[in-house]
Amino acid sequence: MRKKLVVLITDCKDVAFNEMKLIIYRECWRLGVYDIEVELIGVDEFSIINAAFITRLIAEQCSRDIIISLVINPQKHRSARIYGRTKNGHLFFGANTGALSWFLDEFGIDELYEIHDPGFISFGGKYVHAPSIAKLVAGIPFEDFGKIFSLSQLAILHISDGTVVHIDNFGLIKIKGIMPACKENDILKININGEYKFNAVYSKRMMGRDDKEWVLYSGSSLYGMPELGTVRFKDGYKEMGIKIGDIITWNLFSQNNEIK
Repeated sequence: MRKKLVVLITDCKDVAFNEMKLIIYRECWRLGVYDIEVELIGVDEFSIINAAFITRLIAEQCSRDIIISLVINPQKHRSARIYGRTKNGHLFFGANTGALSWFLDEFGIDELYEIHDPGFISFGGKYVHAPSIAKLVAGIPFEDFGKIFSLSQLAILHISDGTVVHIDNFGLIKIKGIMPACKENDILKININGEYKFNAVYSKRMMGRDDKEWVLYSGSSLYGMPELGTVRFKDGYKEMGIKIGDIITWNLFSQNNEIK
């Protein structure tokens, strides 16, 4: 049999991840499950938008026997810890912050539960979340450690088209939405939160352009979402102050700057 795999999507990327992982292992061993692996997938600190995108992105590659575990909650209030199964068989667990909503909206919900609330515990991801994940790994019935959670109580995170949902380690900006109908070398006027900032060129292959040139292109993530970045220069987004959650729009121009 294959190993049981948990993908832990979290902004707890330091020793806190190791604590959660070891508790998952320990609890799985206690429940008689020994062949298990926990994989870290980091998200931007405090960003539910980035967590929602990463969860949806990773789910694309997850088979039914991979458990999707999400630990991030920057909100003031405590949220229910929910778990369940999607219509195509994914098991998932996370706080009801809205970070699961992109994933659940597209994959559908077959069963939805919440754990019995133990009250406030500091670092719930370690003391509440991790042991619950072990129960999912071990195949313990949902009703044995929680109760049905109403779909009407599910937090919904609406992410508008144009929203920056991720910036990778090369400084490339992933934007929710659909690519505009552009031709090679078309010039676009780029606006950040409604304010014009700079021009970018459209290219099918951004790496074929000059160093530090701003390029808009069809990216590799989720239906060819638009990506924007500077060629072989990872700090372009920093120079422009672009961050996750910003709204990027554009006006399309021809090479002689006549509006199309």
